Amino acid sequence: MHQLQCGCRQCRQRAGAGAGFEVLEFGAQPALFGEQEELELAMELLEVASEEELEQFLGKVFKSVWKGVRKIAKPLGGALKAVVKTALPFVGGALGSMIPIPGVGTALGSALGRAASNALELEFGGALSGEDELEVARRFVRVAGQAARLAGDSDGSARAVESALTDALRQQLPHFRPAPPQRAGGAGTDGDSGRWQRRGNRIVLTGAVPPA
Repeated sequence: MHQLQCGCRQCRQRAGAGAGFEVLEFGAQPALFGEQEELELAMELLEVASEEELEQFLGKVFKSVWKGVRKIAKPLGGALKAVVKTALPFVGGALGSMIPIPGVGTALGSALGRAASNALELEFGGALSGEDELEVARRFVRVAGQAARLAGDSDGSARAVESALTDALRQQLPHFRPAPPQRAGGAGTDGDSGRWQRRGNRIVLTGAVPPA
């Protein structure tokens, strides 16, 4: 048996025979879109001028990625719309006063959108040029595609959608750091005086010690 890095004639011949296959680094994700398709989707995102057009755009991305994404299309779509509104001002401004339907997806997207906005500000340093906007739009296309693929392969739970979108943002934004969940606690405590749980779009506090 020959090792992978063996330089003998037999292994060189085998390597030459497999030269047509793409070799990915460990942990790397294969591209979900061809370069031209990604560019066209990014240009379409830049031209979005209404919530309806944004929904159509996301539907096209989901359809291109994975048929199984239908089960998570609603919560993931809501989260991605909130990310757009919060982190992509060159698109969010065109949406005007769009108020996303309240829900776990919207709350999640708003929180991750703020973290994404901070990451973009650190990377690009303020106002984006036209070229920067196109680059950010292309990254959002990848984020939406990767999140759809990851969530589509999951059980479809809210936690799975959150994990998929968070992972996708981490891959595309070098400075992305999601805010840790805040724990309830009074001033001067270590934050362990109570526990919180998310129930729908509400935060329910249990076990808190009332102030003296």
